[in-house]
Amino acid sequence: MKKRIPYVDGSKLLLLGVAGLSALSILGLLATVVWMSLRTGVPGQPFSYTLGNYISLLTDPYSYRVMVTTLEFSAVTIAVSVPLGFVFAWFIERTDLPCKALAMSLLSIGILFPTFLKAMGWVFLLHPRIGVINIFLMQLFGLKNNPLNIATVPGIGFVEGLTLAPLAYVMISAALRSMNPALVEAASIHGVSKLRTLLRVELPLVWPALFSAVIWMLTVAIAAFDVPAVIGMANNIFTFSTAVYFMINPNEGLPRYGLSGAYGTIMVGLSLVLMIPYFTALRQSHRYQIISGKSYQSRLVELGRWWLLGWGLLALYLLLAFILPLLAIFWVSLLPYVQIPSRQALSVASFERYTAVAFDHALLRAGLNTLLLMVAVPTLIVVISSAISWIVTRSRMRGRVLLDAIAFLPHPVPHLLFALAIAYFALLVSDVIPLYGTIFVLLAVYVICWISFGTRVLNNSMIQVHRELEEAAQVGGVSTFRILWKVILPLIRPGVVYAWIWTSLSAYRELTMAVLLASPKSQVLSTYIWGQWHGGGLGDAAAIAVVMMAIMSPLVASFWFYARRQQHIASSV
Repeated sequence: MKKRIPYVDGSKLLLLGVAGLSALSILGLLATVVWMSLRTGVPGQPFSYTLGNYISLLTDPYSYRVMVTTLEFSAVTIAVSVPLGFVFAWFIERTDLPCKALAMSLLSIGILFPTFLKAMGWVFLLHPRIGVINIFLMQLFGLKNNPLNIATVPGIGFVEGLTLAPLAYVMISAALRSMNPALVEAASIHGVSKLRTLLRVELPLVWPALFSAVIWMLTVAIAAFDVPAVIGMANNIFTFSTAVYFMINPNEGLPRYGLSGAYGTIMVGLSLVLMIPYFTALRQSHRYQIISGKSYQSRLVELGRWWLLGWGLLALYLLLAFILPLLAIFWVSLLPYVQIPSRQALSVASFERYTAVAFDHALLRAGLNTLLLMVAVPTLIVVISSAISWIVTRSRMRGRVLLDAIAFLPHPVPHLLFALAIAYFALLVSDVIPLYGTIFVLLAVYVICWISFGTRVLNNSMIQVHRELEEAAQVGGVSTFRILWKVILPLIRPGVVYAWIWTSLSAYRELTMAVLLASPKSQVLSTYIWGQWHGGGLGDAAAIAVVMMAIMSPLVASFWFYARRQQHIASSV
């Protein structure tokens, strides 16, 4: 009698293989950062293992200056972003502010525009030498020195804080929206003022969300590259990320991979340590909830004429965060050199740079590379995230919780470090596989770093799908892959499309990873603008930035309309 061979579902093995390879890639790149820190020299040269890189790092006064600068920059970022996020969240979620949908949309759209473009705009506005506002004030009052200077640590932190305020709003608004208003109502009945209620009742109730926002903004600020690079590097202001970039791209000598690996290892450790209080605050949030009936309706704070203050603050924020910087970029793109708006300046303004841009073959190649990444990156992320999320939420495989934790790792760890690790790896294997400087390296690091976002979105979507249809298909002998493709993915299509569009837009505007990996053959739009900017072609960089924003606007609009439509459908069900 023949022994029956047990049936093996090949599609499960395929899903497990995709998820496992992704997890190994994440862990492998993080291990590469640590490995770099223990080596000397550059790839291809003889090396020895040593702790000398850490000794050099800890004994160099420059390292402590970078640390202090990073902490000062982070403190200013938090001081600007979190209060703004809370104020906007309170006005939108707890008051009868008119046109709330418009306010929410304006803040949400602001997250999608490239941060480095806003930083460029602020350079044109408040740089001590070429800032339009400084030039205007010096001419108006006959000043010899510039009155304002954005090229300082507080100035860089202010710009970063403005760009992160919408993210802080998103994190805090969810807590205010779900907060039970019983204590607020009780305070109102007993005659407690609105301000005292806000400070003594509402703030303590949402403190876990506020604390989580502070920790999250701190991790983002420590890893931030765009704003410190655009504004700070030219003025010898270095944070952790820009210091690592400068070590890999020095003005003289060979790249210092070992020292940058030591910096990176410390950054990885710090980022992971900061996640401990973040998740602790989230776990303790249930202690600040009050049981109430589902039909309980919150009474919104009546603003009266104070709604003008709410919209005035929002308008001021939009003016500073988006309108003024983008107008400054457009204005500079029309001029042969930076001038304040005047009749004389208008007489020499022209669209010549835009004509030159239209015939720039290098820019066209950068645009095609960007388009390739915008299609390939989100597609691969959806495929990989679907495999991981199915294992985490639908299977009973051992180690699925560990797999989910590994998939989350790229979220808190600075993405610059993944780019550094994959560049080092590409150099090591360059004799066997010529990957270094190709678009495939960019593709790989984008996918690895944004798997965490894809899995968060698809995990939440798959959890909401009941197992009945899936079990019925299994009884009918349908393979796991076919169930995933024909049953589960169609049911979670909104989440899949949301993840695809978001990561496509992220690939369009990404600078941090691209600037470390791009070569002349693998330029993308963001790195092309960066090259023009650091090459002294400020007007050309401004013109290309305007073109980039013009192309991005319909993409952002389509994302917003889709998100709003899905939200409307969900609320009507």
